[in-house]
Amino acid sequence: MIGIEARVLTPFYYHGLHVDGGSATYAEVITDTTLLFALAATFSPHYRVLRAKGDTAYREDLKTLPWRASLLTGVHTQALPPVRHVADVVREGGYTERFRRSTGSGNYKTTFLVHEVAAGSRYQGLLTGLNPFRQLGVESLIVRIGVGRLGMLELTANKTVEVVRLNAATARLFERNEEQVKEEYRVLDTIRVSVPFSLQDAERELAAWC
Repeated sequence: MIGIEARVLTPFYYHGLHVDGGSATYAEVITDTTLLFALAATFSPHYRVLRAKGDTAYREDLKTLPWRASLLTGVHTQALPPVRHVADVVREGGYTERFRRSTGSGNYKTTFLVHEVAAGSRYQGLLTGLNPFRQLGVESLIVRIGVGRLGMLELTANKTVEVVRLNAATARLFERNEEQVKEEYRVLDTIRVSVPFSLQDAERELAAWC
């Protein structure tokens, strides 16, 4: 069990909340799955990263990883004013047949406005399982997140973390019910913020996600 401090080194975004002319990232939370798959990419090719399809297969992807995590919740966060991005359909959509049909309809935008999360934003949370700092022999670790992995996130251990929140959306993938992980509020279907957990209670709950 490791308390985690995360600091944004370079702005990042994902297509989250709808805004006029584009989308905005919810700056107050970095999801558990974002952290887990970012760690997996750092340790690649040892761990499978998003090779499966569908909710059940998504759970199988998570089960291959040697970590579980809480949400990273904001200690100090800031969203930037909108900036214009050009869509890379191969990078963002995988350019599957379904995606080609959608983008070929004539209604697909190739430029859009995005509110990114600012550098300097800080978060904290909990990581259980393999200690990545000990494994690499380092005190801090930089992982990449967001669309195109443009965001750089510095991770360090933080012994002062006392309370964390879990992602009820991930809990449901592991068949944990509302009584076990109660949802306090929802940002997106994939970001469902739980009631607060102590570190010990969170560790016990995350151990059941298997």
